[in-house]
Amino acid sequence: MKYHPHGSVLFCTFSIEEGLLLLANPLCDAIIKSCLARACVLNPVRICHILVEANHVHIVFVVIDPEHVPGFIRCFKTESAHMINGLLGRDKRTVWCEGYDSPIVLTPIRALVAITYLYSNPAKDNLEVSIDKYPGFSSWQIFQSGDVTRRWKRLRRPQFTAIPRNSNNLRGYTELAEKVLEDSTEVQAFRLEPNAWMEAFGYRSALEHKKINERLVARIRLIEERAERERSKRKGRVLGRERLLAQVFNTTYRSKRNGRRMWCLSEKRRIRAEFIRFFKELMQKARAVRQRWKMGDVTVPYPPGLYPPSMPRLANALGR
Repeated sequence: MKYHPHGSVLFCTFSIEEGLLLLANPLCDAIIKSCLARACVLNPVRICHILVEANHVHIVFVVIDPEHVPGFIRCFKTESAHMINGLLGRDKRTVWCEGYDSPIVLTPIRALVAITYLYSNPAKDNLEVSIDKYPGFSSWQIFQSGDVTRRWKRLRRPQFTAIPRNSNNLRGYTELAEKVLEDSTEVQAFRLEPNAWMEAFGYRSALEHKKINERLVARIRLIEERAERERSKRKGRVLGRERLLAQVFNTTYRSKRNGRRMWCLSEKRRIRAEFIRFFKELMQKARAVRQRWKMGDVTVPYPPGLYPPSMPRLANALGR
């Protein structure tokens, strides 16, 4: 069960099941932009920050309509999976892990920590020394520029067919990207709302937004510097922009990422405990409603904020 009330801030993560498929090349960039914009058009959420690595996606967004959250994730996953499978010449193969992690962020400090984690990920994962140099898709450049509106091409599934063997490289990906973008005539608008999470916590003045964003950037720089010092101690180095751009699709890589899914995020134990207690009570109410539905009493409403299951089939129609 998930609880995503209107106006809540979510830190959402979903991962590739197997392989490195969300690369830093122009072709993957075009796919991600098309799928992200399409998901927002069909299931609007207020996206604040996003970063894509080769095998997972992190997004911080504010909920408009709770019903849009699973639809947004499903749309992005479905469209990108079809396009990637088309490029790999695969049919009906699973690309994404089932489900997604989407804890509700309960405090502004924990939201700041989540966004800092998102943008400092490339440095901590030894991909690049700074988010400024990271070639993969992220909202960092949009956030820094202040120009938060973009118009991206909408791509269609039939445009993606198996990549020829001699095109499985950066040059081939670039040429394919140029072709699919040129062939597409439909444009979708995308708007980043980097301050929406602050508004959700009651920070509404432009001065407050400016100070918090400056604090965010300073914290990201601090973590990047710390990661660089740790690499220097063990005489390691980052993969680097050029090597990231030159990566080819890898379908055999197995991620070592692990960790349990969280219901909520807060630096204060009392707030976490109160939310968990509230959520468990809400789940008990939901289970009781489902039992009533199974017995035929469908007049009892499902608890607001949770996603109700399909109504149970109480009888089968008799044919003559």
